[in-house]
Amino acid sequence: MQTPTAPPRSLRRTLRTVAAATAAATVMLALPLIGASPAAAALPSCTTTDRGIVPAAGPKNHQCVLGVGNQGTAVRALQKSLRTCNGQNITVDGAYGPNTRQAVINIQRKAGIAQDGVYGPKTAQAMRWNTGQYCYNYLSLL
Repeated sequence: MQTPTAPPRSLRRTLRTVAAATAAATVMLALPLIGASPAAAALPSCTTTDRGIVPAAGPKNHQCVLGVGNQGTAVRALQKSLRTCNGQNITVDGAYGPNTRQAVINIQRKAGIAQDGVYGPKTAQAMRWNTGQYCYNYLSLL
């Protein structure tokens, strides 16, 4: 009967690297939901905009979330309003990264709501929105 031997050191190192990379990828995918309330975690991602102004999950459906890693027109609309109507010095590039997250935290702090850096319905209501010429509060856009 043969005695089992340990795998070679290089294989063990490779397996540890793969495990670490998998764990890191899992954390990055979960970042938009870390710290989000259970209700916000159940909402869909914003994938479009309503009239090109407010991030939305569909026509007149603003019950959605955005977080680190999201990209596209919804993020671009959020960034545009953060910059032009809410005094946040961020780049409008359509990518929800650490600067957009911090700008959202700044809005959340000012509004006295949970400061998780995840954009959702409460953050939408706390912001002013750029319509092209003017900035309006959320309720006046509905």
